[in-house]
Order: sequence, then structure tokens, then C-alpha cells
Amino acid sequence: TVQIGGENVPVLIGERINPTGKKKFKEALRNGDIPYIVHQGLEQEACGAHVLDVNVGLPEIDEKQMMVRVMTELQSVTNLPLQIDTSSPDVMEAALRRYNGKALVNSVNGKQEVMDAVFPLVKKYGGVVVALTLDENGIPETSAGRIEIIKKIYSNAERYGIPKKDIVIDALTMAVSSDTNAALATLQTVRAVRDEFGGNTVLGVSNISFGLPDREFVTSSFFTLAMQNGLGAAIMNPLSMEMMKAWRCFCLLAGKDKDCLNYIDFAQKFDEKKEAERKALLQNAGTLGENVKAGEQAEHKGRTAEIGETADKSTLQYAVIHGLKEDSAERTKKLLEASVEPVEIIDGHLIPGLDYVGKRFEQKTMYLPQLLMAADAAKSAFAVIKDYLEKSGKKGESKGTVIVATVHGDIHDIGKNIVKVLLENYDFTVIDLGKDVPPETIVECCVKNHIKLVGLSALMTTTVPAMKETIIQLRKNAPWAKVCVGGAVMTQEYADSIGADFYGKDAMATVTFAQKTFGVK
Repeated sequence: TVQIGGENVPVLIGERINPTGKKKFKEALRNGDIPYIVHQGLEQEACGAHVLDVNVGLPEIDEKQMMVRVMTELQSVTNLPLQIDTSSPDVMEAALRRYNGKALVNSVNGKQEVMDAVFPLVKKYGGVVVALTLDENGIPETSAGRIEIIKKIYSNAERYGIPKKDIVIDALTMAVSSDTNAALATLQTVRAVRDEFGGNTVLGVSNISFGLPDREFVTSSFFTLAMQNGLGAAIMNPLSMEMMKAWRCFCLLAGKDKDCLNYIDFAQKFDEKKEAERKALLQNAGTLGENVKAGEQAEHKGRTAEIGETADKSTLQYAVIHGLKEDSAERTKKLLEASVEPVEIIDGHLIPGLDYVGKRFEQKTMYLPQLLMAADAAKSAFAVIKDYLEKSGKKGESKGTVIVATVHGDIHDIGKNIVKVLLENYDFTVIDLGKDVPPETIVECCVKNHIKLVGLSALMTTTVPAMKETIIQLRKNAPWAKVCVGGAVMTQEYADSIGADFYGKDAMATVTFAQKTFGVK
């Protein structure tokens, strides 16, 4: 039995039985490799997980059959409770029918249709339901907005006879790399659930550090802050030493570790692991030393070349690379005043700057905030160019109109927004339908405006079926439209399996495909 909230230690929900971003796990699902999947559960249990999240959603497999199979196998080898993680009510019901005991159910949200589908299942079969603070209007940016959704969820749950103790509020963790106030809104909501409602909370903590280097530093610190603010449970990686250090230290300092025994046991195992790693490094020291030396020389040479490319801090390209919006606009104006043609500014300054950042983003030497800043800087330069063209009567026509949208059920839009900015910077008109967009809305917009290219984004494996359904409806009602897909969960294989015309591995690849589709450069 695991108890969430109150004076209990924060509950650790192991996140690793989930195909998102895990190539080997996806292969195990496709091949029916149940031993591999079960091993992921046992490994997390050994590292201290209290609950195992179970997500087996892949578009090319029977999710219902696989969910029941994996859940049954896990329950035969571990006593840990399971979290049934699916967006499909059919899969959820099949799992609940076969579950031994009281499951965690992930998830419900403030959308009326979702509450009306999930709450009856939780009432019928029993369970504790994770409730996300989003509704038909998306995710509120402020804590106050999320609290209004919480009130609605509690009210509807009560109508179905589900008590507050059987609801765990997910205040939603959004990436600070795209919104530096994201963590504050989440923490304020967690605290409000505890203090104002006497309720319990859960967070998938790792998303806070998306797009940043050394993510575990940020994630573990956020985890500590969340626990201090009353977090009852966390969906996390129990194999992460940084996360387990944060949890053990919090339990110790919060008076939840009698005589410090759990921390001492953890510290001893940590020391043993570090000693084993040290010995392994010493054994390979000779070869490693030679490789490191050669690598350092190559890296130094490469960095010298890069510094040479961008040494002049007065250039427009430098302003774009370093995300200097005001400088970017001002330097564009000076180039235009010096009779430099707009096309020369774009091809000779803006595009090289964006390409520079894009390549280093792929190499993980620049990160998401820097990519967003560079895109904004380039956007400010393009705005100056467009204004100049309009005033001089030289404004060119749009290269084409593109629809972009995050598919139904998916609330993530960082990638979509980057693609939008880059498309606009390359002189395409973009209709941004937002996130969590139903297939019918996308099709209606495409047909109404006779759009030639539609870009679809998905971050979670559970929303790939919505992407597939959107493509099916587009093929039926708008056969002239090309469909480009992308997002963290997408691969070329996924794109082919759902009938997409193109897989955009990054924003620049999408721009290139748009240019090809419209026959422009």
C-alpha cells in the first residue's frame, strides 16, 4: 500500500515504462519483448520507486492488448502499485478490469467530455485519478487560472461520487526554457492545492528542464522546491542519482527519516558506486587519455574557427546569433540605409546566423533558450525589412501559406512555435491553430483556405493516433494538401506509418520542405 500526501514521504512514480524518447523500449513493444519491459519495472523498484507508471502507447501496436499484457506480467513479479497511463478510455477500462487493487489512473482534465468519459470508469472500478489543470482553453499561464480548473474538476468528481482524497492534482510542469515564470506558476498551484483545498498533488518534474544543458541540475532543484511546497508525488526517473539525492535529502531535512538511517544507507551505496566508477576509469586511463588529448586539440581548433566566423560584434549576423533583438533591428536599418538589397541582407546575414545557431543546437553546444532568442532577433530584422518594402512599394508576395498545429490531446507547442517563427522569417504566411487542435478544425481551415501545406506537431506517443486521424481526414477532404509532421516523439518510421508526406527532424528541415512544396527558395 502506498499513501499519498499528509505526513507521508513524497511518493516516487517511476517514469521509465514509457516509449517517449526511448528507442529500445519502442522496439521492445513492437517485438512483444515483455521481459525487457518487466526489467524496467524491477530496476526502478530496486532504485526506490513506490509506484510504476505504465504507458505502452505506440501507433503501430494494439495498445489495449499490450497494456493488459504488460500490467498482468508486472503484477506477477512486483507488489508495487501501477499507474495506468493512457489517453484512451477503452484502454483505461480494459486495464482497470484486470487490475489487482486500487490503481492510479493517468489521467483526466478539466474538459467536460474527458471528465464525463473518465470519472464513470474511476467510480465503477475504483482508483485514484490524476487530474491535469487544463481545459478547453488550454493551460492557464497563471496559478489563479489553474485553480479555477481545479475547482471545476473537484465539483464534477463529487457529482460522480468520487471524493477529493481519490484525486491527485497535476499542476503541470512547463519548460522554463520557453517561459522563465513557468516554475513559479506550478509551485504556487501545488502550494494552493495543499493549503486551500487540503488536496494532493503530483508532477512530472523532468519537463521543467526541457531544452537546457545538464538537465538533472535544474530538475532535481525544482523537485526539491516542489516537495517543500507540498508535492505529494512525482513522476520521475528513480535511476537518476541527482533526483534520488534530492529526495533523500528532503526527507531527511523535513523530519521524515528517523535517525537519518535511510540517508546513511543511500550515502553508503552512493560511495560504493562512485568508487566502482573511479576504478573503471583508472583501468582505461591510457587509451582515454590519448583520446581526450586528441579530442581537446580538435575542439580547440574548431572553436577557433567558430570565433573567427563571428568575431565582429557589430555585424547583423552576430546580433542574430546572440539573440540581440534591438541590435538586430538597428543593424538591419543601417544596412538598408547603405543601399544593401533586402535579399542580400536575408541571404548574407540572417540565414547564416540562423543556420549557425541551428547547427549548434543539433550539436548540443547551444540550447533552446538561445535558439528562441536567435529566432526572435531574426524576426525583428525581418520586421524592419518588411516595413521597408511596404514603404518603398517593393514588398514581395508571400511565398505561400502554411497551417501549423499541435494535434488533439497534446498540450506542448515549443517546437511548433519555433517552426512558425522560422517559416515567417523565410517569408511564408503561417496560420497557427495552436495546441490540442481537433482534426476537424485543421481540416476545416485547410479546406476553407485551400492550404497547400499543413504542419502537425506531437510530443507524446499517446497523441500520435490523433495525428494519424488528422492525416486521414485531410486525405479525404483536402487531397491536394501536403502534410509535414514533427515533434520529439516523431521519427521517419512513425511519419511513414501514419501516411505523412514529410518528417521534419528540425525546424530548418520543415522550412526546406515548404520551399520545395511551393517551388520557391
